[in-house]
Amino acid sequence: MFLEDLVAFSNDKYNSSIRRFSIQELSQATNGFCSDQIVLVGDFEIYKGSFDKRLILIKKNRLFRKSSEAIHDMVITSLMSSHKNALKLIGCCLDFHIPASVYEYVAGGSIELLPKRLYKSEGGMAENGESSSSTWKSRLKIANDIAYVVTHMHTTFSTPISHRDLKPSNIIIDQYGVAELLDFSLCISIPLGETQVEDEAYGTVGFIDPVYMSTGFLTEKSNVYSFGVILLELLTEKRSMHLHCDRNQQSLQVWVKDSVKKDQFNEFVDPRILKNRGGIEQGQQLQAVLALALRCTQYNKEDRPEMIDDTKELRRMLKSDCPPSSTQP
Repeated sequence: MFLEDLVAFSNDKYNSSIRRFSIQELSQATNGFCSDQIVLVGDFEIYKGSFDKRLILIKKNRLFRKSSEAIHDMVITSLMSSHKNALKLIGCCLDFHIPASVYEYVAGGSIELLPKRLYKSEGGMAENGESSSSTWKSRLKIANDIAYVVTHMHTTFSTPISHRDLKPSNIIIDQYGVAELLDFSLCISIPLGETQVEDEAYGTVGFIDPVYMSTGFLTEKSNVYSFGVILLELLTEKRSMHLHCDRNQQSLQVWVKDSVKKDQFNEFVDPRILKNRGGIEQGQQLQAVLALALRCTQYNKEDRPEMIDDTKELRRMLKSDCPPSSTQP
């Protein structure tokens, strides 16, 4: 199954030089999968381990995951391993009920999921009482990193690969602030010469392209929509399904658009960003990223930008600290 998937996604051009680990080897590497070795918990558990005097990371999937999804994740990760914004796969263990992935240890060693850094409710607070991702520059860098790796998926392979589950809980941040995509289990390729593929709608509520949900047709612009929601979360520190004070839920983009119409910019931007405001340039960047997020989350896919254009725009902001003059919400 692994080799069949690898051939299908790589158009027969692949390097399957990943090591197959035994359960015993990984158990020894993690002291019997001791809870003290767990460094991340999400839809999975990631353990820190040591094998042949080399630090590794082992991702064990939850039992409700399908074996086929875990193998799918390993295949796409192996194809993405050369990219700086994806973990490098060095091996796997196919002997568990749900196969486990083995990654190269991250630089610096410290990693956490983006929600832990972003949402105050997740406890992602620094010693001074602010989130370790409270600065605008750090969030802009995260957005650029994710745009960059998704663009790579769209443009590097013989057929574009759609992630289908872009969301903060599938993004890890290392101690240097570098963002990396973690889970590729729902990826699907768009057939050669086609602009879309028909498939049952998969993903996470709040991040799924509404056109894909209603029609079953997935395009590259479906990733663009999900990325736009992530931009809104980075701006607001709110979840994609925003909970109001009256306990009613509303999609984040609807809430933001309503606030923009009322000219209430300061009402939805995370106050930690505004507190650390960096002058006129940062204010322009906030407006530019807001405009970009709203374009990405347009209902009609034709009105959304290409992922590569998102990347170029964010990169310009990072390099020049000034957004394109034409970008207005």
